[in-house]
Amino acid sequence: MPKDTFNNLPEEKRNHILEIAIHEFAANPYDVASISNIVRKAGIAKGSFYQYFEDKKDLYRTLIEISTDKKQALLTELPSPSPWSDLFNYLRWQFLSTVIFEIRYPDLSQITFRAFVEEVPFPEMAEELRRRGTTQFFKQMIAQGINFGEVAVWVDSDVAAFLLETVFYQFGKYFIKRLGLSESSTLDIKIFESEEAQQLIDNLMDIIEAGMKRSPKQREDYFNKG
Repeated sequence: MPKDTFNNLPEEKRNHILEIAIHEFAANPYDVASISNIVRKAGIAKGSFYQYFEDKKDLYRTLIEISTDKKQALLTELPSPSPWSDLFNYLRWQFLSTVIFEIRYPDLSQITFRAFVEEVPFPEMAEELRRRGTTQFFKQMIAQGINFGEVAVWVDSDVAAFLLETVFYQFGKYFIKRLGLSESSTLDIKIFESEEAQQLIDNLMDIIEAGMKRSPKQREDYFNKG
């Protein structure tokens, strides 16, 4: 996490350094991203960087945690499910937020995609952040779903959480590519009102819901047909 010397900087300077760092890590894999480039573009001495962060890894983790905070904040912009909604409405709410995150913060989205899916330069860090964040969240949701009879009791919570995490980290990119959206056309939450967008989201949720509710006998009968 940033040192106090960084947190005590004027907000404008902090944001300037972070914006440059975000662009550097989004444009390059972790091993290629350069602290020298960051300090040069930020107009600070390299020694100052190490007064702000422990090292490159510390800065990288900071950017991932910023991404997580922003993604959660986006949930407040979407109509929240009613307190009586089922598990699948809450999941839909989460997946919609990933689309908005991809639209609003493409560089941060690229960083988290590399950190958790594509590159994973620090598996232990990724695993620890997942345990505190998405993995734990989805496991709790699945447990509640089983408890309330919304999810079949045979569902393996680890497998289901893995599936939901994969969708969580990749659905935004897929949504934008599938609908052929340009940056200028994706600045408004109203994109979700189009029929094509609704059908795509509905189909995703139908697949997830059908899979989690399916009876094991249905699966057994299907494979025993032949």
